[in-house]
Amino acid sequence: MRRLLTTAALALCLASPAFAAEELTAKQAGQVVDTLVGQMGDYFDPAKAQALRTALKAQRGQLSKIHDREALAEALSAITLKTSGDQHLKVSVTTASAGVASVSDADQALIDQRLAYGLMAARRLPANIGYLKLRYFEQTQAGADVIDAAMGLLQHTDALIIDLRENTGGGGASDARLLGHLSKTPLVMTRIHWRQPNGGETVEQRQVSVPASGPLYADKPVFVLTANRTFSAAEAFAYDIQANKRGVLVGTKTRGGGNPANRPTPGLGFGLTAFVPNGWTEHPLTGKGWDGVGVKPDVETDAALTEAYRRALAVAKPLVSTPKSEKERADAIADPAAALTADQKL
Repeated sequence: MRRLLTTAALALCLASPAFAAEELTAKQAGQVVDTLVGQMGDYFDPAKAQALRTALKAQRGQLSKIHDREALAEALSAITLKTSGDQHLKVSVTTASAGVASVSDADQALIDQRLAYGLMAARRLPANIGYLKLRYFEQTQAGADVIDAAMGLLQHTDALIIDLRENTGGGGASDARLLGHLSKTPLVMTRIHWRQPNGGETVEQRQVSVPASGPLYADKPVFVLTANRTFSAAEAFAYDIQANKRGVLVGTKTRGGGNPANRPTPGLGFGLTAFVPNGWTEHPLTGKGWDGVGVKPDVETDAALTEAYRRALAVAKPLVSTPKSEKERADAIADPAAALTADQKL
């Protein structure tokens, strides 16, 4: 999940008119289609894999006439989505030139650094409510370190809002570490069924990662914001929170992508890659998952931040009171939207 997001980010960073207009020959476009057909054997559902191969082969002639790489990726993704219903099964353009097969490890490291390993904001809202916004969940230890740093800043707030409305996935070290900060008793995470190359299956029960210092937000109110853009590992995080009854989900239903991959995103040649899931998910506490249906929030609203902030103010229990803090709190309770708007005036 993670590699798909970062390579797409690189394409955005390096985009140019020349990149957008770069063309493939009919032979090269056909090679891309053939390679994708071959990779369908890695898909976790053998029956759908066969249907995908059939659909791609049937349209190979038309697909070979598409010379623009971005247009070809979109056309291939439309076929895989229509055939499988799997939003994860997608083709992407990942390099600025068709002559570059893939993103180098050095460039990938720079991308991750420039994106702050998914961190968009960690701040104190008026009346001492914490706010953490993540664009994706970084899979490496650097992601866990960023979570530790952010939670260190927010640990003395009276309630926490975790904003996943723009989070499109990832998974690995950072989501497990964030969950590890939220309870003294380890929360139960998603279970993943992995299809093996020989057709067998292994089951991975994901575990939270508790920091050496212990959880920093084990018993204070937590609210998680969701939206239609919330996807993949971000949905898993929201589902974990909901299934464990550790917090309140506020916003709109998520996209519904629950099929991950645990190997590098396969290259199709000419700077295109395919994300081919070889796993499917379920939660031990519910026996269900969110693929195809999304995660439904506890409180449905288009004004997710304002509503979560209002609820956080109502349940927060300040440990200290001063005239200044009481006024700030009273003003925020009286008009949460206005308090949030004023806080954004830098």
